[in-house]
Amino acid sequence: MITLTVLAATVLGGAATPTNNDELGSISGKVTWEGEKPDPRPDITIEEKASQGCIHDAISTKDETLLIGADGGVANVVMTIEADGVERTIPTDPIVVDQHGCRFDPHVQVVPVGATLRFANSDETNHNVHTYAKKNQAINKNVAAAGELDQVLDKAEVIDIKCDIHPWMKGYVVVTDATHYAVTGADGSFKLAGLPPGDYTVSWWHAELGKGKTESVTVTAGAEASLMHEVSAEKKASKGRRRR
Repeated sequence: MITLTVLAATVLGGAATPTNNDELGSISGKVTWEGEKPDPRPDITIEEKASQGCIHDAISTKDETLLIGADGGVANVVMTIEADGVERTIPTDPIVVDQHGCRFDPHVQVVPVGATLRFANSDETNHNVHTYAKKNQAINKNVAAAGELDQVLDKAEVIDIKCDIHPWMKGYVVVTDATHYAVTGADGSFKLAGLPPGDYTVSWWHAELGKGKTESVTVTAGAEASLMHEVSAEKKASKGRRRR
């Protein structure tokens, strides 16, 4: 279902609603770069005429394809777990990807299967939302300034999103069946909360580095387990260090 509504947040993590926090645990950790860090990618060139109507205070010329922090943390890595016996919850409110400063914010957004994704436009110019979905319905529609475009996503996949009006704009929507999910922050950190006790292997995905799995980590009731995981261009499915 796609609706276009003309009207005048970044989700970092999600999980099924717990019934008793004392019976559940969590995993906190960090995704870091292994070895010598590559040189930062050149800034994106944006001509002043092409950016008319963009909220200029929010314009960023940084290439977000691969962001590695000063301490080696890798941003925009999607971390997911499918916990047995846990019922997925679908948010009642739409999950938002904003077009702000002529960029998609957040760069990577996670949407559970069955949820509504909303493309908002906070800029003062039109944007064109062009999604390259293979399992869900692909869309290619203009969204006016202050407009919104909603779509229910009911199949798991990674969807590239672009704006044909502003060709430097690119982002990703990860539609997932997972019960628990998070996206690493600028420092590579993440947290997966509300997990029943047990052993878990976390699946990870990154637009540039591909996908893989971490080493198993043990979650106990009322406690927070730690997981450090390393990635690199050569070692896309490297293993994390097990922590209890």
